[in-house]
Amino acid sequence: KWAIEDNLVAGTEKEHVLHNKDFYDLIQNHDQVCICENELELRETLALLSRRTDAYLQGKGSPGLSIVVVRGMDIELPPVIGDIGPIRKSVEMKFMRDVLGKFSAGCQHKIPLYGCSAFEYIQYLHIFMEEMPEGQKYQYVCGRTDIQAAHMCGLVQPEGRAVLFINDVYGINSLGESLRFVLSGFGGRQLLIMIWHPSLLNLIDHFHLHRPPMVWPSIGPELCKYYVRKESDALFVDFAGASCASRITEQVTSALAAGTPLVVCNILPEQERDYVSLDIRVKTG
Repeated sequence: KWAIEDNLVAGTEKEHVLHNKDFYDLIQNHDQVCICENELELRETLALLSRRTDAYLQGKGSPGLSIVVVRGMDIELPPVIGDIGPIRKSVEMKFMRDVLGKFSAGCQHKIPLYGCSAFEYIQYLHIFMEEMPEGQKYQYVCGRTDIQAAHMCGLVQPEGRAVLFINDVYGINSLGESLRFVLSGFGGRQLLIMIWHPSLLNLIDHFHLHRPPMVWPSIGPELCKYYVRKESDALFVDFAGASCASRITEQVTSALAAGTPLVVCNILPEQERDYVSLDIRVKTG
């Protein structure tokens, strides 16, 4: 098991099992990498790093970077899911059910839904796949990285349709060739991309794991536009919650029904919803 996102759904997803351990066998030879295979080694390693940190703060040591890899230990942690009831009733879930339900209409095979179980959407995706009837028409394909997921969504699909769930870092920059494949040729392919973001409502939210500092707005939709040949080949929408849900749902389902090759839904986080942007000039003298 390797995905911290398992703790967000109180389960162990089979897609998250780590089969290839050669990478860690390779990096353990580096001087700055500490491999811990039991609780004693981990405790001693953390104590050593703490002493080095204290020495640096007192001006008696040099700065440095150490990587600690813990393996061979199966640690059970209580799930940190909170109350997921609101997710079932959320406007995002209704949007997913309406859009993905219409997208799968008439398909004889399950539609591949690519992703990497990012914490921004894994709870929504888990409930959709496990509890919602529309989820039974989809097959979740979890990439080892969101970069791999971005690559796979451009491959030939069973019925020409695919969905990609992705966040706004790393993988979003690797969509180029996939979009070329989808938008080239003689048609018959459709890709629905949903870009998810973290909600930055409290100070601690700015310190999410594996997330570098970002400057809004998200670059995802803008990057995708570079690969679109003509306006009728794509639809780009911002989903901003309840205030626009019915209108955006209609736009997206209509575009998918019309065979639009690329539909990109930017799922705006809470801090970017329900506000009015004003461009004003104020004379001060």
